[in-house]
Amino acid sequence: MGEAAGSIPAQSISFVRVPFTEPLSFFILFLCRVPPLFYPERTNEGSRTKTPMVQLFIFSAGGRQCAIPLAGIRSVIQMMEISPAAGSRKAMTGYINLHGRIIPVFSVRGLLGSGEIPPRLSDRLVIADAGDETIALWIDETRGVEDLEIPSARVTEAGEPHDISITSTGMIVILDLPAFLRKGFDATPAGVSPETTGTFTPPPEDMESGPGQVRAILAERAVRMLHPEPGTTYAEMAEILRFQLAYREYAIEMKYVREVILTGEITPVPGTPDFISGICAARGQIISLVDLRALLRIPEKGLTDLNRVIVMTNGEITFGILADTISGVGTVALDHIVPPPEDEFPGCRGYLKGILGGNTRLLDAAAILSDPGIIIDDV
Repeated sequence: MGEAAGSIPAQSISFVRVPFTEPLSFFILFLCRVPPLFYPERTNEGSRTKTPMVQLFIFSAGGRQCAIPLAGIRSVIQMMEISPAAGSRKAMTGYINLHGRIIPVFSVRGLLGSGEIPPRLSDRLVIADAGDETIALWIDETRGVEDLEIPSARVTEAGEPHDISITSTGMIVILDLPAFLRKGFDATPAGVSPETTGTFTPPPEDMESGPGQVRAILAERAVRMLHPEPGTTYAEMAEILRFQLAYREYAIEMKYVREVILTGEITPVPGTPDFISGICAARGQIISLVDLRALLRIPEKGLTDLNRVIVMTNGEITFGILADTISGVGTVALDHIVPPPEDEFPGCRGYLKGILGGNTRLLDAAAILSDPGIIIDDV
């Protein structure tokens, strides 16, 4: 029988299951003991080709068996109370506070199109790295660890996995977690039968607790996870707003963003610097509009929309910056920031904190707001 397009042959999986002990209240995967993402390549004696190996963390969600690279997982914890948050990111259910770090939560059920259910005491949260942010995946239960051969077609020139696939047995292999969070995945492609993972039998704690008691227990767990762990140092986290401008992605810290509005009527002001596009009204307040293309000397690359205004403030100064589109909101570790190239923003490097994820330029909103050269007293 031929395999479905995009599937990974089932015989390529060699099982090395390491089951987790469910009775533990909290169990942590210490990354200092986790092997590298790829094992040494395995040689096929018949063809002398080499196939890279990856160690996968297996879990279930919505009746489907899924897998993500183990090396990207920071920890696995019990379900706790999730604080709701308004947002447009697919299947994002809210935030948790994990030892002082605000982490967005994504429902794997929602990403697979399986439908949402209320949190259960037996559910788990997988704390994982997704690109330049740390997120929590809401899953049903953990299943163990497996080794998987990755066909060369699914490995980039840099030797990294880059896609989302489904095996011929129905297991969803999520090698590109950021792409999975953006797009989700059709859990039942044509020609592939879902894997039978067995009926999920809720533990006694779920069956014996009423809705009110479940909410109280989840809230109690959340309180226990608020405080930093003794002797543990965490990287400083920041919530950022990403936006597009002149075909590049930029970001600023959310603590300096008051709101995002549609670009309305802009009134030009004669005699102002070229980076001041004019003034407009925002909630009854007249604010200046700054064109970052002129301020940062960004090269022109064709026509852009500039149909959003990001209203920035530090409590004393308020103005808007023009953007083409809003990409989204995320949480990043500030120690992931790398210095910008020497030729980036010549003469304006003080406005740039650094580069995130190789392509996103994180602006220093505090420096921009406090720069006296931007304040136009006559506007």
